[in-house]
Amino acid sequence: MTQNKLHIRIALAFLFTFACAASAFAADKISIGYLSSTGQGKFFIAKDAGIFEKNGLDVTLVEFSNSGDGIAAVRAGKLDAGAFGSLAPLIHIAQGADIRVIGGIMGGDQAVITRKENAGSVKKLSDLKGKKIATIRLGTADAIVRGGLKKEGIDWRKDVSIVELKNPPAVIEAVKNGSVYAGVTWGPHDLRAEEAGLSVVLRSKDINPGHICCRLIASLRKLEGRDDVYKRLVKSLLEAEKLVQNDHKKSVEIIAKWIKLDTALVNKAFYSGHVTQDTDPNVKGVEFFWDFLKDAEFIKSDKKVSEYVVTDYYRNALAELRKQQPKSEFYAKAETIFKSRN
Repeated sequence: MTQNKLHIRIALAFLFTFACAASAFAADKISIGYLSSTGQGKFFIAKDAGIFEKNGLDVTLVEFSNSGDGIAAVRAGKLDAGAFGSLAPLIHIAQGADIRVIGGIMGGDQAVITRKENAGSVKKLSDLKGKKIATIRLGTADAIVRGGLKKEGIDWRKDVSIVELKNPPAVIEAVKNGSVYAGVTWGPHDLRAEEAGLSVVLRSKDINPGHICCRLIASLRKLEGRDDVYKRLVKSLLEAEKLVQNDHKKSVEIIAKWIKLDTALVNKAFYSGHVTQDTDPNVKGVEFFWDFLKDAEFIKSDKKVSEYVVTDYYRNALAELRKQQPKSEFYAKAETIFKSRN
């Protein structure tokens, strides 16, 4: 063999090896649907802080104005994952959808708003008897308010008039112009309502303490054969959750850019104490909210909802992070919480 041919073979072998390595480390492309909310900040942080990329994911974030449209995209196979409240996915599961809950994005962060002149008259949900209330179609807050009304002895079908609107700005406008007496929205739109001269009169955590909100979901057909991809997705969100706890300034700057809000307003909304950031799928929380929805007559189902919650992605992602960072108090605490909830 001539020296030139040897050099050519060596070069070709090198190129083949390089191509195989590049292929092995090529990022997996996934699309994730989200709502424009401070509570979904982990998506933005994982994207802009390079956490998705570090975990071999090429993520496209797709914004939706409401949960109904987002769930429809998941069911149609247009998204690999999404987070659209907790009411919408559970209703679809009750109706036979192949949706699975694979993690959590946030909890809490819902609010009831009124005009200032009416604020003193609303101390509890039953004070809204006979009033017109604006909610967001398939929004978690909608379910919390209807369930809370029922708990306080108010028939939400007869004793109040509920108007379903498309998005939070529409709710704020309806309350502001007086076409409804009260409205239900989520952060940071509660703060936007206050900026518009309205008042927050009730918080969802007072109506339904510790309730879950946006769950990370995917269709069963998208999950099949892609366990490692979804484990890395959940791992990325766990790492983003840690960054949220340890770097307020960076977290706020990223979220403010994505939802186009002043950083001071984002900081107030995101670190208000009204919203939690657990990535944990929280089986017990899902079961509790499922029973709450059944009691509120939102759903009728004899399904065992825990069978629609997949905890393996979170469990394996957390185990990997614990191994990589054995001294991390954050991941140690997350492990303890996971065991108590799942």
